[in-house]
Amino acid sequence: MSLYCLMRSVPVPLRGVLALAVVTLLVSGTAGPGDAAQSWRIDEAHTSIGFKIEAVGFPTTRGRFTRYAGRILIDFERPANSFTGFTVESASVDLGSPPINDFVKSPVLLNAARFPTLSFTSTQVEKIDSHTARVTGNLSMLGVTRPITLTVGVEPGPSAKGRAVAVVATGTIARSEFGMPFGIPVIDDARDHREDARAQR
Repeated sequence: MSLYCLMRSVPVPLRGVLALAVVTLLVSGTAGPGDAAQSWRIDEAHTSIGFKIEAVGFPTTRGRFTRYAGRILIDFERPANSFTGFTVESASVDLGSPPINDFVKSPVLLNAARFPTLSFTSTQVEKIDSHTARVTGNLSMLGVTRPITLTVGVEPGPSAKGRAVAVVATGTIARSEFGMPFGIPVIDDARDHREDARAQR
């Protein structure tokens, strides 16, 4: 989705989904001596969960998710002990147009009436370098649960004195693997996503 705290704001469709989650994770030496697992909260005013849809012959469509809940636990000394989990409300998807929103929430794509939420739970966190981690976990969407991997970059806030970090999470999922084959190949199967967030304690 690394971390644990209360968050709120995100759903899934297409490209963006996970996002969220990961808001998180881990990384490296912004904690002070003796700091082990720490609870962090998401600064919603500085968090953005977005996705884009690519289709042949059409301009790129961008959207976002507005409601989610989750928690974050970061262990800077032992990143493998970090954890993140989140749940997103599918009906909170927003592409800037009520008719398009309704279509994305319909049974053709998110099927929000039958599957009102999607969730991510991390299973492994690997430190790549002092500012980057690889997070593996299970994404559940449309009644299907499959493993996914996210790359998460973390930078300490320049004036936060170790009490805030900026997070960028990226990854790719194949929506067809979650039972969302509509429009392929005219509409891309692979969905790249990016989440920008700020976590603080």
